[in-house]
Amino acid sequence: MVKRVAGGLLVVLSMSGCAAMREREWGTCAIAGGIIGAAVGGVTGGVTANNNDSSDAVRGGAIGGGIVGGGAIGTLLGHLICDPVKAAPAPPPPAPPPPATKIEELKGANFDFNKATLKPEGRRHVEHAAEIMKKNPSMNVSVEGHTDSIGSDKYNMKLSERRAQSVADALVQDGIAKSRITTRGFGKSRPIADNKTEAGRAENRRAEIIAR
Repeated sequence: MVKRVAGGLLVVLSMSGCAAMREREWGTCAIAGGIIGAAVGGVTGGVTANNNDSSDAVRGGAIGGGIVGGGAIGTLLGHLICDPVKAAPAPPPPAPPPPATKIEELKGANFDFNKATLKPEGRRHVEHAAEIMKKNPSMNVSVEGHTDSIGSDKYNMKLSERRAQSVADALVQDGIAKSRITTRGFGKSRPIADNKTEAGRAENRRAEIIAR
């Protein structure tokens, strides 16, 4: 009788507590509950057998069944009542931003020394960039201006900003909304060629159109 009652209770607890068990760490509460439950179950089994004037063999079986059933029930109850809840899993890291893509680079013969005015070859680069943006209406761009190393940092910063603005104005003339374009000047801080040669300095006089 004790075994059947314990078994029934164990099934009920297991079915009702599955979700809760998955949410908790197995710990000392389950162990303590199992010990207490086994002790209570063993005593209950023995008392029940004595009250029924059972034989020693039946009494031993009742005590053993009470220990097993009580231990199982106590373990589950201890776990469900006070074992710590598992920590929530950390959220996945945010997706990295899409890489910046350079869609045009106006360099070399596109800007004269000390000038921000676009030359014909540079104008063709801008027209190509405008066509790409028209085909991708969600694309915004950053126009970044650069200079060679001749002149002061302050002067070259202003010149690079004017070069970037010159390209942005040309994009607007080609039908691109101003709201899709930002400009930035870097002066002479980001050379891509050797400033000791005229050819290198011409390479560094440039503007880049970068999709964002």
